[in-house]
Amino acid sequence: MESKARIRIAVNGGEFEIEGTEDFVNSYADTIKSFTKILKEAPSSAQSEQEAAAGRQFSIFESAEPKPSSGTPNGKLTAASFGELYYKAPKSISKTDIVLLASYYIQSKNDEGTFTTQEVNKLLREHGIDLTNTSHFNKLNQDYKKVFKMRQGRYKVSEEGVDHLKTILR
Repeated sequence: MESKARIRIAVNGGEFEIEGTEDFVNSYADTIKSFTKILKEAPSSAQSEQEAAAGRQFSIFESAEPKPSSGTPNGKLTAASFGELYYKAPKSISKTDIVLLASYYIQSKNDEGTFTTQEVNKLLREHGIDLTNTSHFNKLNQDYKKVFKMRQGRYKVSEEGVDHLKTILR
């Protein structure tokens, strides 16, 4: 019995997928190579992300799905308002992630690059998001290493926290 194989490449909203027997999928090896070559050479407004995704070498049976990005070329999440950032989040976002998102927004607008749970709570209430215990969710983010304490009452979102936000935002 022949083994089944599947390859799927998704880059910048476009997809390419082949499924079938291993021989059938192997018969498309040249097509896949030319497809990845086109991706490498294609100009785009998201050039740096596309170059990173297309520049990787794919084995015939590897999947190549790029990480979602909601940031700018410098890798930072940007938005004119917290509401705009919150709108990019999926409807199923957890309360812990909502607090992380608000924390990041506040720290990005703060000269010191930090936030307090009081500031997070105020921002969320201004947007009609009433969480009963913001400190609890901030503590969970600390436990998950997405936030760390700078000094008494001031916190900072870690690189891991920022990376997590990039994966959940559209």
